[in-house]
Amino acid sequence: MGVNVIPFFSSFIDVEVRDNVLDKFAETGSRIIPADEFLAEAKRDQSLMHQHNYVLIGTGGIEQDVIKFLSESHLLQPISLLSYGRQNSLPASMEIKAYLTSQGFESRIIHTPLDKLAQLIHRWCWFSQVEDRIAQSRLGILGEPSSWLVASHVDASAVRERWGATIEKFPLTGLLELIDKETPIETGEDFEEFVSSAACVDVTDEVLRDAGNVSQAVKRFVEQNRLDAVTIKCFTLLHKTGITGCLALSQINDTENLSAGCEGDIPSTFTMMLVKFLTGQSAFMANATEVDQDHNSVAFAHCTVPLGIVDSYEITSHAETSKSVGLRGRFKPQEVTIVKVFGDDLSQLWVSGGKLVENLGVEGNCRTQIRVSFKESVDYFLEKPLANHHLIVPGEHAGLIREFLEFVLGS
Repeated sequence: MGVNVIPFFSSFIDVEVRDNVLDKFAETGSRIIPADEFLAEAKRDQSLMHQHNYVLIGTGGIEQDVIKFLSESHLLQPISLLSYGRQNSLPASMEIKAYLTSQGFESRIIHTPLDKLAQLIHRWCWFSQVEDRIAQSRLGILGEPSSWLVASHVDASAVRERWGATIEKFPLTGLLELIDKETPIETGEDFEEFVSSAACVDVTDEVLRDAGNVSQAVKRFVEQNRLDAVTIKCFTLLHKTGITGCLALSQINDTENLSAGCEGDIPSTFTMMLVKFLTGQSAFMANATEVDQDHNSVAFAHCTVPLGIVDSYEITSHAETSKSVGLRGRFKPQEVTIVKVFGDDLSQLWVSGGKLVENLGVEGNCRTQIRVSFKESVDYFLEKPLANHHLIVPGEHAGLIREFLEFVLGS
């Protein structure tokens, strides 16, 4: 998805003034396309119409030219008019918008000082690169979504239409065959470092080797199928092998440019992938286990935390079954972002900033347990939740995520 700027300047404007304005946009990474060139190219290649196209109102006196261009180009709505505080740019934009409204067209004026406007375009060019990465991505689901995820199904064709991403289902047998073929990794340096760095190890060497073999198998499956993200029907894996996928998913999430989700949950796994592409951060996928409305906080828990985002960790058993391996991570108090992308086409968003205030140890809940104090109202979790699982990401990224989703889905 490219970012294109279509400029309009009055013929009476000084050429040096015009060039100074255009130079600002030439540095953003966007493509500056004069109106006549845009029309000619759009006839040859309709994909141009589906890129991010912005009409720059460089001066006043060009209202008729813009209306003529819009009537010929049929730009997708809402039509975006870029305006700044010089050369009667804003008055012309207001006149054009009023005309478009009278004709039933959706439009918006994006008005800010010229330097800031160029910064916005530069940011949108970066967003476009992230959007392209998502459009080229492949998300694999091993098995089916877990039966209890009654609200978390997606329409793969609708996701492809909306995002361009491919969602592909694989039978769990493909992974099971790899597990059978794996060689034990007792002497692997990465594995030895994982064990030696743990604050505590509560499982046997044999259990650790089995979990490590599953982790190696999942990594190999991801590589063989060129996946950017994967989610596994974990409890079926545990039932068939006696081994959890907790370590495997944790280690994949610690791998650059890869994401992994539990329980066949596609919306949560997609959210993890989007967040990693956008921020470079791995996310902790977790259940909301307690909502405290009086203190506007929520407790979260799960067994698959990426170890790269915790302060320390213990290797223990899986919480629900006491089998195999689960991970108990402990975080430092820090700013975090809580986020979920949801819906048939993954176009719904809920996001909030917050502060991770403490680690918990509630009996009967999953191993890694945290409490987060929220900026947004936690009533959301009781009134209009986007299903159960949510993603906790280190750092304050709520504004960035909102801006990115608005750029991709709302422009």
